[in-house]
Amino acid sequence: MFFPDGGGRESHRKEKIKQYYRSFLWSTVFTIPVFLTSMVFMYIPGLKHFVIGRRFYVGSYNALRHGSATMDVLITLGTNAAYFYSVYSVSRAATSPYFKSTDIFETSSMLISFILLGKYLEVLAKGKTSVAIAKLMELSPEAAILLTLDKEENLIGEEEIDSRLIQKNDMIKIIPVVKVASDGYAIWGQNHVNESMITGEARPVAKRKGDTVIGGTLNENGVLHIKATHVGSESALSQIVRLVESAQMAKAPVQKFADFISKFFEPLVIILSFSTCLAWFLAGTFHGYPRSWIPSSMDSFELALQFGISVMVIACPCALVLATPTASQGVLIKGGQALESAHKVNCIVFDKTGTLTTGGPVVVNTRPRPLLSMPRNSEKMKGILPD
Repeated sequence: MFFPDGGGRESHRKEKIKQYYRSFLWSTVFTIPVFLTSMVFMYIPGLKHFVIGRRFYVGSYNALRHGSATMDVLITLGTNAAYFYSVYSVSRAATSPYFKSTDIFETSSMLISFILLGKYLEVLAKGKTSVAIAKLMELSPEAAILLTLDKEENLIGEEEIDSRLIQKNDMIKIIPVVKVASDGYAIWGQNHVNESMITGEARPVAKRKGDTVIGGTLNENGVLHIKATHVGSESALSQIVRLVESAQMAKAPVQKFADFISKFFEPLVIILSFSTCLAWFLAGTFHGYPRSWIPSSMDSFELALQFGISVMVIACPCALVLATPTASQGVLIKGGQALESAHKVNCIVFDKTGTLTTGGPVVVNTRPRPLLSMPRNSEKMKGILPD
């Protein structure tokens, strides 16, 4: 049979197929999370009582119990205000055919997600610092050669011991291509020590009797006898590790400032929120603004409630939480105060090239040089080029 409009119907059929296919995909995207939450997660041990934002609510409860106000309190107020207003909107819409207010359930989850992102960045930065501390601790050798001397300070024996057992004034033997076991000074021998891991200087430093040595540096050649002067927590390496740890634990000035203002910020936000709600409600009651400002499906109280909740939600300290943590890029920074002051720096001075280089030349650019032209009738070119 022949259909005069067969091509149009076929095109329409293909379009409907694409439309239902797209609708199915979007429906699946939103159905899978709902299905997993309601039908799968509830049967997985450990996830039945799992709440992502629970830590903020617990922190808020503990803070209020001790009579203090922290960021967790404001986070809890903001998310709860958005959530319970949405519950009110849904309940009112279900019982009234004229109410058309929108809900803001997504606001609570978005606030918690942004704050968790800030916490993640903070923990990530501290994790990188912990790795740096572990690498610093690995600079110290595990074993050392202890020398035994008689009363006339003649060598009578040597034995290998754990480097943690070294005590002050012990005599230690440093052999080639081995790390120095302890801080001290040379009493015998002559060699070169690579101190780049401590000082940043790539060129090996010559050592002879009387020169100081740093634990964790690499003895490149020769044998050296040293006398331990600083061991354990007194060593230079331990002091560096302790400095990094203290910098990790110390709060940046902006974090201290955020904690300080939070003591006054939370009560101020609550007062402003209720004041905003009350002011708009009274203004609506006494006709302080045109009736056209109120949506047809709402009254003055619901409009005032929206403004009050907006103040509460917007005041949630997402910006402060996301701004305070910082991540390093392979650079150890002595505390957050130094990092915050870096924007004032207009000149940087390096005291040695080893801080910037690897100690060896590297080709960074090439430019071919053109061949010198010679006259064709030159005596040297005769017989080489054709006439």
